[in-house]
Amino acid sequence: MLLSQPIMHNHIIIAAAVYDELSALIDRVEKPVVSKAGGRKIVSGHIGGKPVRLLVTGPGLVNAVQALTAAIEDLMPSLIIQTGCAGAFKWSGLKIGDIGIATEEIDVNLGIEPESGDGPLNELPFSLINTRGLDIKNRYRLDYELANLAFKTIEKDYADKNIGLIKGTFITVSTITATDMRAEKLYKQFKPCMEGMEGSGAAHLAIYYNIPFLEIRSASNMVGKRDTGAWNLTLAFERAAMAVFAFICDLDQNILR
Repeated sequence: MLLSQPIMHNHIIIAAAVYDELSALIDRVEKPVVSKAGGRKIVSGHIGGKPVRLLVTGPGLVNAVQALTAAIEDLMPSLIIQTGCAGAFKWSGLKIGDIGIATEEIDVNLGIEPESGDGPLNELPFSLINTRGLDIKNRYRLDYELANLAFKTIEKDYADKNIGLIKGTFITVSTITATDMRAEKLYKQFKPCMEGMEGSGAAHLAIYYNIPFLEIRSASNMVGKRDTGAWNLTLAFERAAMAVFAFICDLDQNILR
């Protein structure tokens, strides 16, 4: 790989928390070029004829926001895709290795503690972002048409692979859920299909900069009692990356203009 600063336009940023979540995509980048923005390495090139920049943000909201802000300020993209693994809620019907596409991101840590000290948080008394008719406190409604396009593309590509695929609500946590009781409470309140640690931060930036945003993840584990022996990170990394690959290869170039 050459070390230089690429000049690209109408590109897609593909972001994930750790390198292994992007490695299968990085291996498929045509004529990759390495650069840096905000101290973060970016691999640029083409996938399926579309210009892309792949960014490892580091885990969690703070890392995701810092890395994506630096990349966006360096070169404005036409689309942001967040990918990688996630925990799946069993009530959603997802199993390990299945794929979820976000239609909404909810930051479950934002709100007012209830007086009882237990139960759902009350809504914040102020907005985090108020723009273009959007008044957001902790719920980020994503581009449903884009999510639906991704669903149809991936469904077509995975039709004969016996891999579950759904669209639905994702939640962003800063504390990883590790008990069945907490998982059940979260599902009862938000009806999520997946839990991650970066999504609401990426969604916030996408709204702030007015950039289309898509989140595609694969389940590495079930949300609830922590049993890492039952996890399959490798499978989730590969399937999420290949779902993104299928979407990008099928994407109409005009969408990036």
